[in-house]
Amino acid sequence: MKSHPWVKIYDETQEDCILGNREGLQALKFAIDEALESKCVEIKDQFQSDFGHIALSEQPWDESEIENKEGIWGIVIPFILFIWMVALPIFGIYKLVF
Repeated sequence: MKSHPWVKIYDETQEDCILGNREGLQALKFAIDEALESKCVEIKDQFQSDFGHIALSEQPWDESEIENKEGIWGIVIPFILFIWMVALPIFGIYKLVF
């Protein structure tokens, strides 16, 4: 009996590995070969997985990572929340007492 092919890259029990059944790993191998030829492959119809595409990148490792850029909103929003949740109630209590 042939089982349904599946592959996981995010698994709670098996960290730092690609996990799948034989049919799924063979389908992944085929999809990787296809991505090497066409640069990007959508895999949703080929096997069940927790990712949707396999893509080829010519960039170096450090340039392909997503940079975390907070910008001004990473500073302004926490400051406004601090004022609203901490400073404003303390000021209100001070005005009630004195």
